[in-house]
This record gives sequence, structure tokens and C-alpha cells, in this order.
Amino acid sequence: MGTPQLFIGLDVGGSSTELLAESDSTQTRVRLYGPGANLQRVGFEQTVAVLQELIEQALRHYAGAIGLSICAGIAGAGRKKDQELVARRLQQVLSDGGRNVLVRVVHDAEIALEAAFEGESGVVIIAGTGSVLLGRSRSGQIAVVGGWGYLLGDEGSGFALGRAGLQAVAHALDGGPATLLRELLAKRFGLNSRDAIIHHVYQDRWPLQEFAPVVLEAAREGDAVALRIVEDQVAQLVTQLEWLLWKLEEVAPRVALAGGLTEEPFYVDCLRRRLQAILPHWSVAVQQRSPVEGALLLARRMLAEESARV
Repeated sequence: MGTPQLFIGLDVGGSSTELLAESDSTQTRVRLYGPGANLQRVGFEQTVAVLQELIEQALRHYAGAIGLSICAGIAGAGRKKDQELVARRLQQVLSDGGRNVLVRVVHDAEIALEAAFEGESGVVIIAGTGSVLLGRSRSGQIAVVGGWGYLLGDEGSGFALGRAGLQAVAHALDGGPATLLRELLAKRFGLNSRDAIIHHVYQDRWPLQEFAPVVLEAAREGDAVALRIVEDQVAQLVTQLEWLLWKLEEVAPRVALAGGLTEEPFYVDCLRRRLQAILPHWSVAVQQRSPVEGALLLARRMLAEESARV
């Protein structure tokens, strides 16, 4: 009889972390949630701590599991060196008690790509708190565009929408174009003055992506300023897709949309229209399988590849 094996996938974003686990001896899955742990924002130690806590919670549901195969897709972990450091630390802290532990850390876009196409060719656009695009050619070449973080990029993301919306409110207060966003900011968040907004953003360090749903609501209601914000952010994502396709030779003509903003039908419709304007014969669909399931698939594949080498 083989070693009881547990497979764990983790989707580690800026706002939250999701874990999905299953064993080779039961069909029961365990799904857990924890705080966000973007590596570049919270740092190495905090990222490892969040992942370790969730994994140890999962282990309580599978007391007999000796072998662990773990894949974590982590926002802000695009560098190979960072991926190896996190994987090595997790392997160390989880190997107590004689466990055989395999850990692989990848960029969070890679698990979304896996969830969408299971190792086959295609492009995934992730628009959540941040944004990034990843594509795989028919020959297996992978290229990434975006993923530069909120200071240098994140076009089309929740953070970018929220920031642009708040900038529009600031402009309106300064005498610029009137916008429904000003009224909605006061109504939803109680922020109706220059001092209140500045304090909430800078002193309280307000997560600006929390204002993104309000921007989308105002755009749906026909506010010209909000609509222009959404269209501009979507256009920037589509431009990045064009850059991505220049990097890859042959790609299956399909785009999967992933991330929190894909739960906003208005946003998805705007993005789909832009995409179909430049790629009329491509399929564009909201990803049905969650990225954490892609991480779980990679965890299973990792063990199979390891077994084949042995």
C-alpha cells in the first residue's frame, strides 16, 4: 500500500488566499480561506506565515497523510529566486514528523492558465486587485505581460479603477468635471470633503480597490466620467494583450478571463467588446474553473513528474 498522499493548491492574492486540498484516498475536498499575502506587499515572512497556517489547518482534516504535494500561485512572486525561497521555507517548516513534502511556487497567473487550459495553449487575463496577462503558445512557450504591481502597472485592475475614481472625485472637488462618483463616495463611505478623503487614503491606508465597484456602478448608470474610466482601463488591458501576442508565435485563439472583476458583468461586457474588436474570431469566456483548482492540478502533476523521475 502506497504512502497516503495529500494534494494542496493555493491561490494567494492581494486581498485573500484560498486553499483547496484533496487526498488520494477520498473524494472529499477541503476548501479554506485566509488573508491576502502578495509577496511584494507583505514580505517573505508574512507570506510564508499565511500559507503555513492554512496548510496546517488543512492537515487537521487529513491526519493520515504522510506525503504532501503543494503548489502555490502567489501574487507578486514572479521572480524565480522568490519562488524558490518561499518553496524551500515551506518545505522546511512542513517536513516535521517525517512527512515527504514537495512544494512548488509559481506566479498566480500560471495557476489561472492551468485552470483554464490544463497545459494547453491560450491566453488568460487576470483582473482582480491587480492585473496580469499570461499566454502559452502551441509549442509550450509561456510569456507574461503586466504584473508590475500597483506602483508601476495593474492596468484594468480593481486598484486602478478605484484610484482613477478617487482621482475623478478629487478633480471634481477642485472644480473639474462633475461626476456621480462624488455623491456615491459620500453616501457609501462617508467621505465628502478634501480633508476626509486625504486622511482616509493616506493615514488610514484605504485599499483603493474597495472603490472599484462604485466606479462600475456609476458607469452602469451612465456617468460620463466613470464610463470613461472603465473604458480607458479596459483599453489598456487589451493593448497589453496585443503586446503579449507579439511575444508568442502561435497561440490557440481563445482568451479566458479570471479574477474578481470577472464577477462584474458590466466590466466583462466592456472588456469582451474591446477584445472582439481586435480579435473577432477568438473565443472570449469567463473562466469557470477557479485558479485554485489550477494550483491543485499542478500539485498532482508535480507528484507524477517526480515519480516518473524516480
